[in-house]
Amino acid sequence: MAEGDHISWCIVPTVIAVAVLIIAVFLEFFARKNPAIRKLAETLKSGAFLSPTIISITIGFLLIISSWHNFLFAPGLGLDESLTAQIIRYSQAVIGIGLVLGLFIRYLTLGIIVLFIAGFFIFPALSMLDYLIYPGIGVFLFLIHRDVLSSAFIFHPIEKKEFLDKYRKFALPILRFLAGLGLAYAAFHHNIFDTSGALKFLQEKPTLNFMQNVFGFSNFTNTYFIFTTGVFGMLAGIILMFGLLERFSASIIGIGLLIMAIIMGWSFLPLAIPYFAVIYSVITGNQFEEREIFDKSVKPS
Repeated sequence: MAEGDHISWCIVPTVIAVAVLIIAVFLEFFARKNPAIRKLAETLKSGAFLSPTIISITIGFLLIISSWHNFLFAPGLGLDESLTAQIIRYSQAVIGIGLVLGLFIRYLTLGIIVLFIAGFFIFPALSMLDYLIYPGIGVFLFLIHRDVLSSAFIFHPIEKKEFLDKYRKFALPILRFLAGLGLAYAAFHHNIFDTSGALKFLQEKPTLNFMQNVFGFSNFTNTYFIFTTGVFGMLAGIILMFGLLERFSASIIGIGLLIMAIIMGWSFLPLAIPYFAVIYSVITGNQFEEREIFDKSVKPS
């Protein structure tokens, strides 16, 4: 293939992604003022009260299953038989059981963050960064979830003084930012920086390169297909990070993850399930109210 073709296949998806990002920024300002979208938001946010419970139970079961199969968070982080790895494994199980039962949630959310940090001591840093969504979930549940048992102990004084209420409005933006950052990083890591795994997967399932097999672009090799999906994966993560058209973008990401789960099978579910839970929280979240609070806080009195 000529050098010009090589460059064009890389430039075109990048330019399209940048254009989509710019359009999303402009549409975001329109969405804020559109009464129909605000009315839809009012309807959707009626389910927001379920977000902490859905995330807690979903992540709890996922941690239990991960511990049962001897990996941290997902199959890509397989644990060995060393003492440190086994402590992490069983700690993960205890945290998962507590999250499912709704016991001592605030302590356990701190445990999720500790698990994430501990992973850096036994796994490569580049691999651990794929799971940035987990500290986001930990912070979200810590700020949002009101479980009686945790509040009755060391967290009761700060609850009584409404200390956490001051920061509760940041729970969803933090969750959204870290989930989007994790998604953008994973797309960069596996589709642009180190494409060996993705290339191997496409070699095993060559029909997935629909640019060749459906649209007939014979020069659109697996390498370019992986690069293009990486660029748009990064775009999706960036849009989610900065809260642009949250509900629409979260829905598109959810559909994309569902398609990938169908294509890649059960092994992809531990990666996708946390995002499905986060997507529910984003779709039912109170984004407009958060922005209005922020706008009022930055305007001079």
